[in-house]
Amino acid sequence: MTPAVTDSLLHELVTGSHAEGTTCLAVAAAIEHHDCTLLVASAYDDFEPVWQLPSDLVLPGETLILGLYRAVSVATGLDIIDVTGYLGHHDRLINDEVVRTFVFTVTADDPDRLCRRANISHRWTSDPVTACDIFSENHLSGTALLAAGLISATPMEQLSAALRANAKGLLCTEAAIELLLEQPWLHRRDFVDNFVSGPGGTGPHNGQEPTGSFDAVFVDWAGALAALDSGRLPCSSTEGQMLRIAAGLAEGIPIDLRHVLIGLDATNIRLVSQTIYHATGHRP
Repeated sequence: MTPAVTDSLLHELVTGSHAEGTTCLAVAAAIEHHDCTLLVASAYDDFEPVWQLPSDLVLPGETLILGLYRAVSVATGLDIIDVTGYLGHHDRLINDEVVRTFVFTVTADDPDRLCRRANISHRWTSDPVTACDIFSENHLSGTALLAAGLISATPMEQLSAALRANAKGLLCTEAAIELLLEQPWLHRRDFVDNFVSGPGGTGPHNGQEPTGSFDAVFVDWAGALAALDSGRLPCSSTEGQMLRIAAGLAEGIPIDLRHVLIGLDATNIRLVSQTIYHATGHRP
């Protein structure tokens, strides 16, 4: 039986972590439905999905529970009904900083509607052994099993960190990068190779396999939009609209707001709203 989530427990989790010197905190949700747990594809390894629990960093001024609600909403479009238990925490080292992720079990409103959303790669797992095989080479159980769903740093995470680092302090660019990271573009080899530039040329690896190091990485926004307009960058209408909004913020490229906003679903409208808040100095 998992521990109940109380105000006292949440307080102890945060203060205990800070006392240990761990201040970078994250949350993950084990969404339960019909005795199954939801996994989402949050990264790709050689174009094969890496399945893990919906998770995200806790933002400054945000409580663990508010961060959990936001992480689930952004990753899945679902709304949490209840936080039913606490499974434990998982520490990982990213860019020389320990990130502690607290894993909670939750129930969500109408999780079946995920199957009606073509833009969210997901699966439900009921077999602990299967989940273990997905998450780790070692066979785990209980708390360790679900915590293992929070994978160690991947090249995608390193690329994301480099993009964030190079945008730091430029509010509009920061907001544009965060919006881009919520879309599938960085999981596409054709986009990264042609429109994400690192030292020495176009593409962070200059056509080579990832080395695990991304020191200075930038997005060629104008080039990406040119390819989008010419049909060389096929995508859904929503993906194209979100890319245009990000490019408009990052480089001031004119966009037709009526065109890019019409047709966006509630999840992407929330992302755009958060992006505007961020760009104007009101980080979510």
